[in-house]
Amino acid sequence: MQMANSTTKAILLSHFPERIQAALKAYASEVNLSPDTTVQLAIAFFLESADIELEPADTNTNSEDSPKAPPNQGVLAYLPFPLQRGIQQYATEAGFPPEFVVEMAVTFLLDPDASNFEDCQVGVQREQVYLLQQYREARQVKAA
Repeated sequence: MQMANSTTKAILLSHFPERIQAALKAYASEVNLSPDTTVQLAIAFFLESADIELEPADTNTNSEDSPKAPPNQGVLAYLPFPLQRGIQQYATEAGFPPEFVVEMAVTFLLDPDASNFEDCQVGVQREQVYLLQQYREARQVKAA
């Protein structure tokens, strides 16, 4: 999976409430990744858990050459194309706005029992750290 370049890191994280940002930073620290990469892994894991196909990690797709979501798409515009496509597919199948799919995916990492950021308990859970580490290794994502 190709991760966003350094210019999008702060922008991607800024789309989330402060307490969610803090939790994402804590998880990122636990798994030795940047917060934006952690967000992207969380989204990818959520989508794959829902049987949404994403490009394999070893695909030579250059995210710079891939179509991007229009700037008015909010957080989607800052995600790699395979994630954008997966989010759009999930959103279409479930009848949700794409932004809500992103919120559900991040919430799924932080608190699997919550359905949105308001319900989300934001403590770092060891089980979730382990799951993220395992998924990271399976996807061969390098530390940022």
